[in-house]
Amino acid sequence: MFNVQCLNVLRESKFFYFHAVKYFMKSVQLLIFFFLFSVKLFAQYTLATEVPLKADYFTSDNLGNAYTVSGHEIFKYLPSGKLFNRYSNLMLGNITSVDASNPLKILLFYKDFSKIQFLDNQLAESRGVISLQDLGLEQSTLACISFDNGFWVYDQINFSLIRFNQTFDKVQEARNINQNIGYEPQPDFLHEWGDWIYLNNPETGILVFDIFGTYFKTIPLKGLTSFQIAGENLLYFKDGKLMAYNLKTLHEGEIQVPADKIQMLRIEKEKLMILTNESLKVYQVK
Repeated sequence: MFNVQCLNVLRESKFFYFHAVKYFMKSVQLLIFFFLFSVKLFAQYTLATEVPLKADYFTSDNLGNAYTVSGHEIFKYLPSGKLFNRYSNLMLGNITSVDASNPLKILLFYKDFSKIQFLDNQLAESRGVISLQDLGLEQSTLACISFDNGFWVYDQINFSLIRFNQTFDKVQEARNINQNIGYEPQPDFLHEWGDWIYLNNPETGILVFDIFGTYFKTIPLKGLTSFQIAGENLLYFKDGKLMAYNLKTLHEGEIQVPADKIQMLRIEKEKLMILTNESLKVYQVK
C-alpha cells in the first residue's frame, strides 16, 4: 500500500493533470489518506541512468527532460540521459534561473543584467533578448513563465509582482506587497502553477497570489530555496529530506529517497531526478 501511495505522489508532476485527470483524482484520494494518518512513504527505486557532471543547479520539464546550469551555460539531457544540446550567451553573464514549465518555451533569467531570453525545445533562441529595464522595471530579481506565453517578474525596489503578456504589455500588477503583508520580503523563488503564483520568502514562508496578483495567504514553510508543485502537493527538499506538503489538507510527510549528498531533486512522471556533487541520477519509481 505504501508503494502505491508514493508512486501516486511522484506521478503528480507539472502539467500532468492536463494529460491524465483520472489518475490525478485517484492519487488525490490516496494522498489524503496518507496525510490523515501521517505515515512515512516508501517506494522502490531502480537507477535508470546516471550522468557524470557538475552543475550549479538543475530543473526539468513534464516530458522528463533535465536542464543543468553551470555559470552561463545550460545543458539539456533527454530522459535517456543523453546530452541533447547546450546554450550559452557570454554577453548576458550567468544564468540566474530557468523555468522549463513549458518545454517549448524555456525562460532563462539573467538577474545581473535584468534580462530574459526564451529558448525553444532545441535550445535555440526563440526571440530576441528582453530587457526588463526597457519595460520600466527598476530592479528585477525574479522571473517565471506564465500562461498564454506570458511571464511574471518581481521588482524588489517597488515590492511589485508584474505579469507581462507575449507582446510585453503589462496586464497584471500587485504593487507595494510590503504594505499588504506588513514587512519587506526578500524572495528568492517565483513560480506559477494553475491559478496561483507562489513567491518564496525564506524568512516567513511562501506568499501565494491569485492569477490577478492579489495576495491570498502565506504557506508557513520557512527556510526553503526552491520547491515543486505536483497536483495538490508542494514538494521540497530540506535538511536532507524530501517532503510533501498537501495544499488542501495542510499536512506534510516525508518521502524516502535512495541517495545521499543531494544538491537538488525533482520528480517528473514516474522518475525521480537527483543532482549530486558528482552526477545527475535518474531513478525509475515502482
